[in-house]
Amino acid sequence: MSALPSTFNLQHSTRSFAAVWLVLGVPFLLVPGGARAQTSPPPFTVDRYVIDAKLFPSTHTLSAQVEIHFTPQADLRSLSFELNSALKVSKVLNASGRELGFHQDGQTFGTDFPDALKSGSASSITVTYSGSLASAEGSPVENLKLAYVGPEGSYLLYPGRWFPVAGYGTNRFAAKMRITVPPDEVAIASGSPSMPEKAAGQTTYTFEYNKPSFPGTVLAGNYKVIPGTAVGADITMYLKPASEKYAQPYAEAAGKMLSFFTDKFGPLPESHLAIVEIADDTVGGTSAPGVMALATRGFADRVDVGLLAHEISHQWWPCLVSPATPNDAYLDDGLADYSKAIYIQEAEGEEAFESLMRDTSVGALTHEEVAPVGQAGQLREFSPEYESIVIDKGAMVFHMLRWVVGDDAFFNALRALSKDYAWKSATSDEFQKLAEKSSRQELTYFFALWVTSTGVPQFKRTWATYRTADGYQVVGKIQQDLDIFRMPVEVRIYSRGRKPADQRVDMVGTTADFTINTVFEPQRVVVDPASRLLKYDDQTRIAVEMARGGRPARAATGVSRSGHAVPESAGAQ
Repeated sequence: MSALPSTFNLQHSTRSFAAVWLVLGVPFLLVPGGARAQTSPPPFTVDRYVIDAKLFPSTHTLSAQVEIHFTPQADLRSLSFELNSALKVSKVLNASGRELGFHQDGQTFGTDFPDALKSGSASSITVTYSGSLASAEGSPVENLKLAYVGPEGSYLLYPGRWFPVAGYGTNRFAAKMRITVPPDEVAIASGSPSMPEKAAGQTTYTFEYNKPSFPGTVLAGNYKVIPGTAVGADITMYLKPASEKYAQPYAEAAGKMLSFFTDKFGPLPESHLAIVEIADDTVGGTSAPGVMALATRGFADRVDVGLLAHEISHQWWPCLVSPATPNDAYLDDGLADYSKAIYIQEAEGEEAFESLMRDTSVGALTHEEVAPVGQAGQLREFSPEYESIVIDKGAMVFHMLRWVVGDDAFFNALRALSKDYAWKSATSDEFQKLAEKSSRQELTYFFALWVTSTGVPQFKRTWATYRTADGYQVVGKIQQDLDIFRMPVEVRIYSRGRKPADQRVDMVGTTADFTINTVFEPQRVVVDPASRLLKYDDQTRIAVEMARGGRPARAATGVSRSGHAVPESAGAQ
């Protein structure tokens, strides 16, 4: 699962637009208060977990023992992990069964070795721990439950750090999980399941996932298990009794999305998908390899196409291909959000797609000046700044890249990404090289403008109309203030009662000229009419200020802006 955006109350002090442009040739950058600095990757990689967890819903208790198989990347004498602070470690053993010293401080759990571990020499530790997961207390994200055990259903999400996590979101791992639940419950997780083991008062489910990914989410509860009816897709629905009626429409919609994304991105190595209903007191949606969870509020008579498409696209990004570093996070969250948009374009048409991208532009501009997309590591996960920069602006980066290189080259690059980096991570630079290869264009300028810098253009245009023998000629100029700007810009001429005339103008620097011939008398000239570029205009500026003030500013597109949401008390989507 990716870092989760939300419709938090977006508050932001008003700043002069000029302040987000270049100051003395250097992109202006403000780090938000409370942002966490990007941490260095751990000096070891976790290769595999063997998790034996018991859930006691009546007391909200989790009891677990976890073998962590890891490989040091340097000689080291200690290990450090993130662990939900509601869980308390009681014992740590090394690979020989010798007890090790350990310490816990908030979300940090660490252990020390009497002798240094050699670089490249695989080893393991076994950690025993337990605790009560009844509320958001101890969650890595304040006031948001990401790990819960209870009689109405349990969810242990990878972002909840319910097991010791190193290199969150970047360290890919395999896992074997044995999950023990009451006899009337079923457990769902990534991987190949074994036959459930029944014993007095309990049932144990075992899942084996041998590929390096993020199989760290477990869901459990008293579910109705309903095989999906989607054509060409292997889908199983796990729904609460009151939601059984949604099984067929959601399975059919999910099957169509899997087919569409397979065509656009390439096939998934595994075909089965479990869709699981979870409580409304957590995120609106989450994904793990082969598993997708939706909160109860995500099920309705009209399928929430945006929510479903966003989450299904996570089977590719990041389950199949993930960001190499926190600074590359837009290759997950931004790409998943744009994947949702291209499905909306397919399913609901151009008008819905353009409306959605205008909404996405507003979100991107709400905190755009805080940091470049390529410095996401300094942003707090789940924060409004993260949503604006990584998810919304990240989606706009893909939208604009598609405009620059064309559909064929764009989707060829995404297919190459899923093929060449399957079960691996990728950097922004590596994706740039794939895009350059597929488009046969040098794209350093594009990634410098939109990924490693802040600032967006505000266009002005002047134009004059001349009569010609065949009709009219419009001669004009586009202006904007970003010196480093280099993009194709669409100019549209509207004539009364006639089809508009469009021209693609390659703009380098602050000005560009255009000449457009039209048979009918021009009425007005519009720059970027289809919202292909991230930009300010009068309408967008008003919408951004409304969003910063916490007032609704987005068009009613009928789809969720992203697949993730926070509890109703925090403003659920």
